[in-house]
Amino acid sequence: MRALLLVLVATGSLAAAVPALGQSVGMKPIPNINLAGFGGDPTALPSAVATIEQLSGGRVAEIRYNNVDGIPGYDVALAQGNEIRFQRYHKPANKPLTLTETKTPTSMLNWQGQKNASLVTNAKIPLADAIRTAESAMRGAPAVAAGIAQGAADPSTDVHAYNVAILKDGQQHRVAVNSDSGAVIANPEALPSW
Repeated sequence: MRALLLVLVATGSLAAAVPALGQSVGMKPIPNINLAGFGGDPTALPSAVATIEQLSGGRVAEIRYNNVDGIPGYDVALAQGNEIRFQRYHKPANKPLTLTETKTPTSMLNWQGQKNASLVTNAKIPLADAIRTAESAMRGAPAVAAGIAQGAADPSTDVHAYNVAILKDGQQHRVAVNSDSGAVIANPEALPSW
């Protein structure tokens, strides 16, 4: 998949169609994703986030590796301006890279989604750095998904975090990283949820 995004940078041309991903802003502790075809590269997800943000000028709120109908790709929620762009990057066999996308004005999200979009936009720690921190905390095991924590918008707390799903020993493990300090949260179960 890393090569997929490098092709994205090199070609600069994308086809648009109706996306095949859900529209939410806020990642569950362990997302339900199909990991078939995942290469296990611990630099893939943070590189994908950095590339997408560089090309778009937005901030990735959530990214997931996901194999849909036998085609691996990334599902992305991107905060850009006053919109959330829900995207899927994938490359079917022997075909060009495809981007499918829908846009939703941030004002059309529920209050948690609006707050989470704001938290991502204003986070001191970029998501790519949080992913690298989580991978390092799990001794180089690769991340398969990451994004602003689903409960990050809870008004009763000042702690806001990214959830990072790390694949280790065939299982997904949650690592929570504070989006303002970059520190790993020792007990992510103590984070609020809604």
